[in-house]
Amino acid sequence: MKRILIATLATLMLVAVLAPQVASAASDKPRIAVLEFKNKADNQWWYHGGAEAAQDVFVTELVKSGKFRVIDREALESLLREKNLSLSGDIDASTAVKAGKLLGVQYFLTGAVTEYGASTSGGSAPSIGGLPSFSVKSKKFSAALNARIIDAETGEIVWADEARKEESTKNIRVAGAGGGVDDEAMFDKVLKPLIQQLTASIKAADI
Repeated sequence: MKRILIATLATLMLVAVLAPQVASAASDKPRIAVLEFKNKADNQWWYHGGAEAAQDVFVTELVKSGKFRVIDREALESLLREKNLSLSGDIDASTAVKAGKLLGVQYFLTGAVTEYGASTSGGSAPSIGGLPSFSVKSKKFSAALNARIIDAETGEIVWADEARKEESTKNIRVAGAGGGVDDEAMFDKVLKPLIQQLTASIKAADI
């Protein structure tokens, strides 16, 4: 019993010693805000949920990296409304410095989607001699992102990178029936890996 009590007390003392250090380490991490990426690909899905989806994935991946304290997208939008600010992917240095002071962040992650879309190729055959019609089509999805991190104290770009990815899929239809792949469903296969690749680059950078 005495040994158990001593072990318990030792554990509590260790926790008491380490807890402030862990809290201090967390508070020492710089604070970063992920801005909406500019739509240079002129993709309509980007205007209807794509930009927000990309922001959310960037936030999640940056948190997982353990390198920053990251502002949640909805919390950032609330702060921007409160401060009457409007920030986008083409933020300039002076605006970054001003916004950084108002929002209490050290860095902004911003950038643009420069390519996001799909091209289709393939052929089809009509119904002949009682045989059903069929078609075979290939769809190639491609996406490209460029991103940069701006120091909110100096307005300097301290990191920049870009990434591109392609993914192909086939759609076979017999007598008009068959499966296809929705463009939005390709987000996880094409755009999400790009964000993860860029986040890995950020984690490895000396920021």
